Amino acid sequence: MFTLNLKFSVIALELLFLTTGIFFFLIDKFIRNKNYAFYLTVLLIILCFGFLMFTPFGDFARAYQRDFYSATIQLFLLIGALLIVLISYAFLQEYKALNYGEFYALFLFSLMGAFIMVASQDLLTLYLGMELMSIPVYFLIASSFVYNRNSLEGSLKYFIAGAIASALIILGLALVYYSIGQLSLKEIFVQLVQGLKKKELLLALLLILSGFSIKLSLVPFHMWAPDAYQASPLPVTAFLAGIVKFALISAFIKIMMIGFSPLRIDLGTFLLPISLLTILIGSLLAIKQDNIVRMLAYSSIAHVGYASLGFLSGDYLGYGFIIFYMLVYLFTTVGVFGLLIYLSGLKKEFLEIPSMGGLSKKLPLVAFLVLILFFSLAGVPPTAGFMAKFYIFIVLLKGNLVWVAIFSLLFSVIGAYPYLRVIKVIYMDSPLYEVERGKYVLSLFVPIILSILVVILWGIYPKPAVDFIQRTFYLYMSMLLFHF
Repeated sequence: MFTLNLKFSVIALELLFLTTGIFFFLIDKFIRNKNYAFYLTVLLIILCFGFLMFTPFGDFARAYQRDFYSATIQLFLLIGALLIVLISYAFLQEYKALNYGEFYALFLFSLMGAFIMVASQDLLTLYLGMELMSIPVYFLIASSFVYNRNSLEGSLKYFIAGAIASALIILGLALVYYSIGQLSLKEIFVQLVQGLKKKELLLALLLILSGFSIKLSLVPFHMWAPDAYQASPLPVTAFLAGIVKFALISAFIKIMMIGFSPLRIDLGTFLLPISLLTILIGSLLAIKQDNIVRMLAYSSIAHVGYASLGFLSGDYLGYGFIIFYMLVYLFTTVGVFGLLIYLSGLKKEFLEIPSMGGLSKKLPLVAFLVLILFFSLAGVPPTAGFMAKFYIFIVLLKGNLVWVAIFSLLFSVIGAYPYLRVIKVIYMDSPLYEVERGKYVLSLFVPIILSILVVILWGIYPKPAVDFIQRTFYLYMSMLLFHF
């Protein structure tokens, strides 16, 4: 007899996100001091750390499973979410029209979708989690309309791109269901191992890859990203660049590890030109940008391209290094956008790169922090960004993709220019504006300093973090193969 295991303790975190988000929507109108939502959200995320540590592994309705992999990714997502909520507080104190409980509620709903997506055991649950993660972000981008009239345009472009991505993924799901009559990742693996329906499932994988490419802004599906990034409130841009992309790439890794594992080499063949073009075009288009958020949008395209190089060899070791790369990028993104929130609070013109001239003379500490984080984004040693790229190149060399590693290395030189240009402007150009040092807000500078420490420590000694991720993969794959 077919029975469903409805173990609600497994989805305790998602239920907490859901109930808290609904509570914000219901109660916000009656509370005058809107900072209550910030304190409750921080308390909830800290509480979720405890739940994550003590919630038992298991599955819910054979569609959602908390295991070594999903729990580890959810831990990283919680850390990133806590840091972004902290930097959001300082931002919302200045932009009072956005400081409502609904802002945090949408944030929690999106985070819940990310949790569901990385823990899903079938393609339909994964798709629903992805949509739940994406839809609140459309509203968050458009929320700054009162301050930025272009926010609706950016939100609409992201919505249209997301709709096309959803259509492609649904087509992939339909083809899987037509071929094998199920959407379970384990059943897809069994069919492929037996040599059944390989052509149909390969086509389905390519459709799913196309949908994820749009969401991740891989070339040629990248043009929505700069407008969406620039139109968003700065904390939302950090969430979009850090949390959303980290969750998407983690979910795609899970698809490849469980369901489409026998097609890993085929995936690398199709992804190779896309990855190289993504790095090249993202790096080139970032060069001519004067708006720093727009420059970071194009550079984020290049970073996802670097991360996707880990898929090319089909080695599980590369999958672990992708997670490490995106985790480093998550911390660096939080630090960078935290600094941008501080600088834009002093003078909004500082979001334009030429206006940052001589910043080191007036704000030496802030300029030094920008230097460290931008060195990490550029891949300059001894920062975590350098080590993240180094591990990706090791996987390419191990997979006999030497020429890909050489081209990627050359493209990284091009990609370093936009970051070095900002540092040159800050340290070598003449000041354009008189500016006084603002108050260092604790909720803003704690995430920034933590990001800086991670960038420096993992740049000097990344082994504990890399080993933790790789052991998670080893345990997860061991348990998975044991059940097969």
